[in-house]
Amino acid sequence: MILLIIAALIAAAVVLCGYTTVRLPVRREEGKQHIACVGDSVTYGCTLTLFFLRRYPAVLQKLIGSGAQVAAFAVNDRTLQDTGNKPFRKERAFRQSREFGPDTVVILLGTNDSKDINWISASAFRQQYAELIAAYRALFPAPRVVICTPPCAFKPFNRFFSITNDAKLDRVPEIAAEIKAIAAVNGTELVDLYALTQGKRELFGPDGLHPNAAGAKVIAEAVFRTLSNHPDKESDKQEMK
Repeated sequence: MILLIIAALIAAAVVLCGYTTVRLPVRREEGKQHIACVGDSVTYGCTLTLFFLRRYPAVLQKLIGSGAQVAAFAVNDRTLQDTGNKPFRKERAFRQSREFGPDTVVILLGTNDSKDINWISASAFRQQYAELIAAYRALFPAPRVVICTPPCAFKPFNRFFSITNDAKLDRVPEIAAEIKAIAAVNGTELVDLYALTQGKRELFGPDGLHPNAAGAKVIAEAVFRTLSNHPDKESDKQEMK
């Protein structure tokens, strides 16, 4: 009996700290701006206790207020590239994000593409990122697309935490640079989370890869600043204040 209780507590902790992706449907709230936060474990909130209240999309919702609905469509360990070992575009979360009918899509992918098993070349990454952007722009009406560089990645505190950090640290800045170029070529807005978090180890948990609560807040604030300063939509500015 004691072993069952311990097992149940461990299982609950795994779920509540975001180590296991729980796929739930998102109910669209009419009469609001709809913001889809698309991504991997950084967006999902992996390693955050009560992640669904503390991850960056939840903080973004608080910053924006009730005039918008922020929904997270994220799956742990997923890649931007379809040629990766766990492609985001083959997940139900991708289909749900499009069915959500978003007015704005915020994309935060690329960290898992840094792994040797997933990386092909910079040109392949650029091409597949452009395909993902096009998939959202094909929706009607076409949403505003904002893309984010992955945040900085650091070495874990010890070997135990390497379980959740097998990214290639020296490739993450290369991917961040590629995403900056992708934004320019594809005409999307950019949130440079790599530059924002560079050298700021205190914003990350023990594994050095996933933001802690402070890091999630920094990401949310950066995304909020971009969403609030759209130069072409004054009405959207008012909605988000």
